[in-house]
Amino acid sequence: MAENPKLQASIRVHRSRLSSAETKNKSRLAAFAPGENIKEIQQKLKEERENKRGHLDGRHYYILVTVADSLGLERSEVEDAILEGNQIEVMDKFLKPNGTKQLMFYYQEPEVEREHFDHGRAVVPPTKSKSTKPKVFVTDGRDTALRGICLVFTKSRSIEEGITEQNMVKELNFTMLDTNGHGSNGSGLLHAVENLMSSVFIPSLKSLKGGWGYLNTKAGHQTQEDFINSLEAFVTVLVGAKESLQEKVTLKPCTTYDLSKINSPSDYMSLANSSDGLEAIEDCMQVWIKQIEQVLAESDQMRKEADDIGPRAEVDHWKKRMSKFNYLLDQIKGQQVKAVLGVLHAAKSKLIKVWQEHDRRITDLANEAKDNVKFLYTLEKFCDPLYNSDPVGMLDGISGLVNAIRMIHSISQYYNTSGRMTSLFVKITNQMITACKSYVTIGGSETVWTQPQTEVVKKLMDCIKLNEEYQRRFLETKEKLEKMPNERPFEISSMYIFGKFDTFTKRLRKIIDMFETISLYTRLSDSKIEGIEAMANRFQVIVTQIKKKPYDFMDQRKTEFDLDYDEFRRQIQELHANIAMFMDGKFERISSTQRAILMLHKFECLDLENLGIQEKYQRILSHYARDIDMVSKIYQKNKSDPPVARDLPPIAGKISWARQLYRRIQEPMEIFQKYPKILEGPEAKKIIKNFNKLAKVLLEFEILYHRGWLRQVEAVKEGLQASLLVRHPDSGDLYVNFDPQLMTMIRETECMVRLGLEISVVAKMMRAKQEEYKDHYNALQLMLDENSRVRSKIPPAFESLMGPHIARVDNAINPGLFKLSWSSLNIDDYIQDIYDNLADLELLMDRVHDVTEFRIEAVLHDMATTTLCELPGDEPWTMQDFIDRTQTLCVKGAQTLQTKSMVVEEAANELIEMLCCSESREDLSDIEEEREDPERSEVESLPGSQRAPSGQKSRPVSSKAIAAAKKKREMQENIEDAAKRASEPLQSPQFGCTLEGDTEYA
Repeated sequence: MAENPKLQASIRVHRSRLSSAETKNKSRLAAFAPGENIKEIQQKLKEERENKRGHLDGRHYYILVTVADSLGLERSEVEDAILEGNQIEVMDKFLKPNGTKQLMFYYQEPEVEREHFDHGRAVVPPTKSKSTKPKVFVTDGRDTALRGICLVFTKSRSIEEGITEQNMVKELNFTMLDTNGHGSNGSGLLHAVENLMSSVFIPSLKSLKGGWGYLNTKAGHQTQEDFINSLEAFVTVLVGAKESLQEKVTLKPCTTYDLSKINSPSDYMSLANSSDGLEAIEDCMQVWIKQIEQVLAESDQMRKEADDIGPRAEVDHWKKRMSKFNYLLDQIKGQQVKAVLGVLHAAKSKLIKVWQEHDRRITDLANEAKDNVKFLYTLEKFCDPLYNSDPVGMLDGISGLVNAIRMIHSISQYYNTSGRMTSLFVKITNQMITACKSYVTIGGSETVWTQPQTEVVKKLMDCIKLNEEYQRRFLETKEKLEKMPNERPFEISSMYIFGKFDTFTKRLRKIIDMFETISLYTRLSDSKIEGIEAMANRFQVIVTQIKKKPYDFMDQRKTEFDLDYDEFRRQIQELHANIAMFMDGKFERISSTQRAILMLHKFECLDLENLGIQEKYQRILSHYARDIDMVSKIYQKNKSDPPVARDLPPIAGKISWARQLYRRIQEPMEIFQKYPKILEGPEAKKIIKNFNKLAKVLLEFEILYHRGWLRQVEAVKEGLQASLLVRHPDSGDLYVNFDPQLMTMIRETECMVRLGLEISVVAKMMRAKQEEYKDHYNALQLMLDENSRVRSKIPPAFESLMGPHIARVDNAINPGLFKLSWSSLNIDDYIQDIYDNLADLELLMDRVHDVTEFRIEAVLHDMATTTLCELPGDEPWTMQDFIDRTQTLCVKGAQTLQTKSMVVEEAANELIEMLCCSESREDLSDIEEEREDPERSEVESLPGSQRAPSGQKSRPVSSKAIAAAKKKREMQENIEDAAKRASEPLQSPQFGCTLEGDTEYA
């Protein structure tokens, strides 16, 4: 806490007197205890003080150090002072759980001390004189008046465990009231409380955000404001009371005669007959008369007031005036004045007449102040919104405020003069202006430039509306009074009352105009017009210059603003002229109507006035006529074979071409229609006629091709009934039989939908199934590729043997050639069945390949390389040796060939069984079943078919099916013959004869 320099000086003076404390205590002890041993008493007091000192802990020392630092004293000095009496017990009550809520220390001169032993300490007997030494002591503030410094400790909240050394810093609050050096008669205390409230409590409450508890709501916000406003009003009352105490007039005491000796009428007569006594009494009266004359002269002087004070200042003025004259009247009615008047009456002094005149004037002034205060108090509740509300909240209270002033004007005995009523209205105007400034600047924390412009403009309009409502209510009341003969009219100058508010409002309108101008030309920065950047930069420089002005824009007394505002308007006008010249340069030569309209639209988006937008449209309209002619020529040239975009189908592309031509003439016309005056001339009417004619032709072109497309949809629909697959008549290759017109039609449908044209039910169906068609087409194409791949794995030597298996795949494929179409529902099952048959065929081929390569060809290769004859090397053999060796090798070779021949035979039989036997058994069983049950439906062989219920009679087997079965049987017999021929004995590749034994070569 900041230290008061005057306080420190006083402390330094008093510290010099502390050294004599011990000697004074000894003398006091000797005075009231003559029969006791002084040393014993001193020893007893010393022990008691040491016991109390030992009771102190960190909490006590924390408080004592805070007090000592605040007062500029040593801690030991404060400690010695509070060890007297029961002050330690008072501190303990504050520190203990659920103890007292505050602890106060006074530092001032004690008034009286008592003569007795209080808890073992000696004190001074009462005396009339005051001690000259300040002293620190604990008090509750009830019995001792504060004339010095008060130090207060409070608790933040109620604590069950009490104040401890751990929580004392957090839980204890400290403040100080200093009443020294601010007058007497209580003015020092008033100043201390006012300073504490205005410097500490009110700013803290205003900055408090989340400590209001249940009032932290929108509904509680008004309660917060009302509470803070009531505190500010209380501070205003304190200031007024302090000023009243300082301005009061006290009649000087009579120094020429002892007025206490005048007690009866005989004393009056004796003094009146005594020339010396009468002269002394008249001198005293002369002094009083001069004082009163000075007071009267001051009251008649013109009041010097600030030009922005509000109506509360008027109330405070008359309250202080009433207090001043009432206090003076109380003195005039006092005993001393009565005694002097008695002597002067007895002597028939000339001063009596002067005094009576002054007494009458003082009484009239006191009555006037009292009457004025009484009526002005009735305005208090109407004036509170001027201090507590914003301009929006003041609107509802203006009517009541004006009516209350009207009542004062009609009833008041003293305050109904034109001058005072005008002064009151002017103060109300001042407060309204002050409230408006605070409302706009948020209590002075912001400026008009640091807030969003929309919010500032709204606030400024609220202030202007307040002025209009205020003047309207005043004029209504004034006119009403003029029409009432029994009422005194308002003889008040409206110009004098509202002149300042009108000036302030004019300033607000200029600020609003600046904001609107800035908001208007800010669009230059957002514009995409090439070359406009220079204008935007120039505008930013203008705005920056006006924002850097150092004065308060809300202060209507600052005349510099008007000069700066005029300069701002001049620069804006110059900038506007440059923009107009820039725009004219852009439209000197129009190369394209659409580009010109687009460019003009960009300038139009700036929303600037006086740019000649309509004249530019007139020039573009003239160019537009040539565009219509050019579009007409393009149509006539290409209508039979219009250019189609690369990604569009034929019909939709032609319609899009027509629409593009129409759009080239339609978009400018729609813009021209926004300016009806442009289309009123004869040239414009001719352009409109040509436009309508060309638009009709383009529309008919679109309708013609659209109807033709609808008819084409029905024709293309037949393509869905085609078979899935088709076989080439020459090569026999299979192809996917999908009509390309179907996909083109689907693409046309998509484009027609985007163009917003009508599509038929069939087109909607095909569009909905386009993904299904694409999936089936891709699946069939992949299936055919797979079929070609699997068939390519069949060696030419096995083609005849693989006939039945290939026929099985062909049978699975046949429904796609004859029965299934693109509208069938079992296409997926059909494709899956083919894949299953192809998988079986591929598996069979893999097995055949494995048997042929590893079990037949590899073994035959080994047999072909078997050695049956060995020729001699370096030395010759005899014939017998050669024969013997050859016979031995032949025997061994015969055994080896016999074994391998059996292996080849077994593999060949297995291969025959694999290729022929299983198929033969299946075919024979099928034929037998067909013969036994000739009514079985051939449909069972198709994919996705189901067996008919037993209760139903199946159709008979066709002759075609019987012929197919016979063909299969013949093929089976041929395969068996080929296999028998392949199993006949083979000739030896080396000797051309059959070897001994049963060895055969397959």
